[in-house]
Amino acid sequence: MRVIIAGGGPAGFVVARTMVDRGHEVVLLEKRAVPGGKVSAWRDEDGDWIESGLHVFFGAYHHLLGFLERYGLGDTFNWKPAEMIFASERHGLAGIRFVPWLPTPLNGLAGVAGFKPLSWGDKLRMGLGLMRPIFGDQRYVDQQDDESYASWHLRHGMGQRSLDEVMHTMALALNFQPADRVSAKLALTAMLHFAHEKEAPRMALVKGSPDTNIWRPLIAQIEARGGRVELGRKVVAIKHDAAANQVTGFALEDGEMITGDVYVSAMPVHSLRKVLPESLRQFAYFDNLKHLKGSPVITMQLFFDRQIAGVDNLLFSAGTHLSVYADMAMVAPEYHRGGKSIMQFVVAPAEELIKLPDDELVRVVMEEFVRLHPNARSARLLKHTIVRIPNSVYQALPGVDKYRPDQASPVPNLFLAGDFTRQHFLASIEGATISAEQCVARIEEALARGAIAPAGAAITVD
Repeated sequence: MRVIIAGGGPAGFVVARTMVDRGHEVVLLEKRAVPGGKVSAWRDEDGDWIESGLHVFFGAYHHLLGFLERYGLGDTFNWKPAEMIFASERHGLAGIRFVPWLPTPLNGLAGVAGFKPLSWGDKLRMGLGLMRPIFGDQRYVDQQDDESYASWHLRHGMGQRSLDEVMHTMALALNFQPADRVSAKLALTAMLHFAHEKEAPRMALVKGSPDTNIWRPLIAQIEARGGRVELGRKVVAIKHDAAANQVTGFALEDGEMITGDVYVSAMPVHSLRKVLPESLRQFAYFDNLKHLKGSPVITMQLFFDRQIAGVDNLLFSAGTHLSVYADMAMVAPEYHRGGKSIMQFVVAPAEELIKLPDDELVRVVMEEFVRLHPNARSARLLKHTIVRIPNSVYQALPGVDKYRPDQASPVPNLFLAGDFTRQHFLASIEGATISAEQCVARIEEALARGAIAPAGAAITVD
């Protein structure tokens, strides 16, 4: 069977690698010249790596870790202690450290108890307020989708200070939106995993570039098994035969039509909406995608002439636009620069900042960074890189979850993959992996019941 996949991000690669391993003919199309989608990286003119985001991986990412282990890439990450370190002007560096020798959920509650920015009253209120999700289940968490996390937090008596000091920052790190914008389901899903799984809070970063550590090895494996990965091949339209209710091809920007037996869109939801023909928009399944809108986010790298933060882990900050950041020269061994920091920031919320010119944006970030790390005043900024992403992960707004589609569409030979599709986890690389595995399962279910008839179609030129 010939499988055509549009979108060379994590979901597309998981579908492609899995399907080619099961003996299918696979063509993976990616519009950009670099693979990886939201987890991509490329070199600048100096040979330094630019990353599309600060790619953080957790011990809770069982599907992703299992996938990488299965295909010989299990040694991809540089693991850090299970600790969330917050930087602030008032408190300096303060951590929520999951105590390794305590069982769950006591290991996390002990970490909250040791968090200096909160008073003992705040800690007690937060601990009591979190009892329901900690000892609850995913069904309870799913039922909280129609309420914002901030509303849920305050309604359960946890108070404003813990919301400001911890949960706004957590929401920004998860979805690039503050806690009063995101669904309670988002943060509660993360807390549920952290509370129930000892290894879930462990954090890791790729040892270096995800391009060389993940995507290029997967491309080599796919091509060694007869598959094709084509970069710079943008899908501009999905061709749909409404009478037969079948997709007949993916039209490319250069005028070529790629045809096969099964078609998978692993494109981001905003890209998918652009290529849908009117005949598909008549289905509520596809029309509902209009409710899923991407969050804007900025990734900035600042190269300094000396070491600044001195922390070999992720850093979070409350009350700034620097929701999460790290010194890549410390956390990723392959980026080591002999004591010179490469500070990489996730800048969010970014609705307004994304419009600023580069020099003004650097000024804003530097002002906030210097307030958190005063020693940066004496450092010399050697260069900067900025990546603006107007549509990143879908905004997990209250009430939006019900519009996420299943991986099997109403068209028998068209399937979707991507973290915006329906799966139990967050919009993340783990969510993308789960969606891809479910997409493969849906394809195999359709084959088993005869809904897909392999035709052995070949590439034709339109």
